[in-house]
This record gives sequence, structure tokens and C-alpha cells, in this order.
Amino acid sequence: METKRMIFVILITVLLSLSLPVRTDYVRPQPRKTLHFPWKPKHPSLPHQVHISLAGENHMRISWITDDNSAPSIVEYGTLPGQYTLSSSGETASYNYLFYSSGKIHHTVIGPLEHDTIYFYRCGGQGPEFQLKTPPGQFPVTFAVAGDLGQTGWTKSTLDHIDQCKYDVHLLPGDLSYADCMQHLWDNFGELVQPLASARPWMVTQGNHEKEKIPFFTDAFESYNARWKMPFEESESTSNLYYSFEVAGVHVIMLGSYTDYDELSDQYSWLKADLSKVDRKKTPWLVVLFHVPWYNSNHAHQGEGDGMMAAMEPLLYAAGVDLVFAGHVHAYERSKRVNKGKSDPCGTVHITIGDGGNREGLAQKYVITNKIS
Repeated sequence: METKRMIFVILITVLLSLSLPVRTDYVRPQPRKTLHFPWKPKHPSLPHQVHISLAGENHMRISWITDDNSAPSIVEYGTLPGQYTLSSSGETASYNYLFYSSGKIHHTVIGPLEHDTIYFYRCGGQGPEFQLKTPPGQFPVTFAVAGDLGQTGWTKSTLDHIDQCKYDVHLLPGDLSYADCMQHLWDNFGELVQPLASARPWMVTQGNHEKEKIPFFTDAFESYNARWKMPFEESESTSNLYYSFEVAGVHVIMLGSYTDYDELSDQYSWLKADLSKVDRKKTPWLVVLFHVPWYNSNHAHQGEGDGMMAAMEPLLYAAGVDLVFAGHVHAYERSKRVNKGKSDPCGTVHITIGDGGNREGLAQKYVITNKIS
């Protein structure tokens, strides 16, 4: 079991080191401009913005958008190119945001699928063929982790680096498109990430830039929930803003920094129940993601995670959580094993990885005194 744990640590560390310089004398170039997406005519029935996510044991959710409301929510798939021996039908969603109306958003679950296998698939009965690879059923397993992506030249650089890695699942701790109420930017983001997100499962949680609430006009997270459906029902959650899933020997919990988290909240009750079900013999690794970091020595967003930390850190400590990934702060930082603000050999390692390429640039100023003693 210890060997398996070491394999996981090495793979995560190598992947992080590929894209996250830790030299103190490193000076990163200035932020790059927002990407421009020229309008291209599309047939209204053809799928676009295709992305996939895990949907319970041995199943995958295929999500895409069409401009034709009559397009079917069917996915045909098989293990050979152009030979679709299986098919599944799914559900649809749509939403209006002020003067914007989304296309028809399709979510179709396929499976059961074999581990570590390439499948070829087609959405809606027509259009281009895509291919995906399912995660392995046992160690080793590799995660790509990047938060606060946005849509700049640096975003493209981050995605290009990830594409060069042989990874199994992408984890994104919030702040996806930086649409910030401009809904066409959600469509642009879907096109930008499709080459990667249609081939490997993208498991995401929400950040502050997904909120997009306009009082009296729109609810919070309306766009995010419609477009990026995660396996909350499969993990017995009542909200798309928090859920869990398992890959190989890893139990991953995605929490919501922007939904209630106090001891009387639904999220707190769900987390407590989910942690109680974790079998460390089956999943020796326990990893948690959320957007706002609890341990942060950067000047940016100081103290914003304190309330959630006060409520939920005791649950994570009691369960022996190994790693926490957060975003929000546009920088990289890794803590010691910590609990209650102090070094603790039984505590959790916290990693902030919030510089995926967003338009707001780097958070480069750190406080001199570290909170951890």
C-alpha cells in the first residue's frame, strides 16, 4: 500500500513541477491578452463545446451543445473508429440570461465502460468522431490540476502543457471561463477546452467567477450548473456545487466555497456522510478541492477561507485527508502538513494552484510572516 501511495505522490509532483516553477528568482512574463475567437458558421445540429466527466462507477457523462432544439441527446460509442456498437440517450437543459439564450445543452451518460480503454464516440447521431480514454482501475493514476483558467494566451499555454502530459483526469478548483455575465464567453471557453475536455474527464468545482448573480434577474451559478453538470446525484449530494467521485485508489471530494458550509448546512451534512463512507483500503488516497484557500501567505484574498476552514477543517482532519487543492489566489503555494494553523504530522498538505492563465494576472506579493508555526 505504501508503494502505491508513493507512486501517486511522484506522479502528482512531477506534473506540478512541469508547469509550476518554484525558484525564488524566477520572473514570469507579463499577462497575455484575451484570446480572440472569430465567428465560424456551424450547422445547428452539429455538436460543439464537447466535454466529458465521470458519472459514477464505470460511467462517463458526455456533454455538448447544439443550436438545433430538435437535435437528439444520443451518444453512439465503441472501441473501434466508426464502429458504434453501443448507444445511450440522455437529458437536456437550457437557460436564459438577460438577453442571452443558450443553445440546447445535452448531458448523456454512457457505460458501463472498461478501465484504461479508448472509446470512439459521436454525439447526436452525426458530426465528427471524438475519442476518450477512461481512467485506470488501479495505481498508477495521474491528475492534471490547474485552477483559474480564463481565456488568455497563458490559458492556451497551460492547456498546451497539459496536453503534453499523459494524464488521466483533469481537476479544476474553480474559475473556469471568466465569463463574468458575458454569456458568449462561456461558449468561447467551451470551444477552447474541447480538444482536451472531450478526451479526458474534466472534474470541476465553482469559483467566484461562476456566480454571475444579478439580483431580481438571475440566480447564482445558473450558467455553470446548466453547462457543467458533475456527478452530484451519483454521490448522493443535492447540489451540483459539491460532490465526490473515485478514480483508481483515490477518493476525490469537490466542495463549494460559495454555498453554505456551516454545521447546519446541507453541504456540511453531506461532507460528513461522504467522509464516513470512505474505505481507505479501497481508496488509500483522500483528496479535496475547493476554490478559496484556507492556508494562504499571499496578500491576495487574505482570510477569505477562514469561515469555511473553521467549520470543515475538523472533518477533514478526522478523516485523514492527504491533499487539498485550491485556486482563487493567482499563484502557487504549498504548505507543510497542517491543522489549526500549525504544523501537524497528521494534518493535510494544502496546495494553491490558481494561476491557470486568467486575465487578472499574477498575485506576486506575499506576507513576510508565515501563519504556520
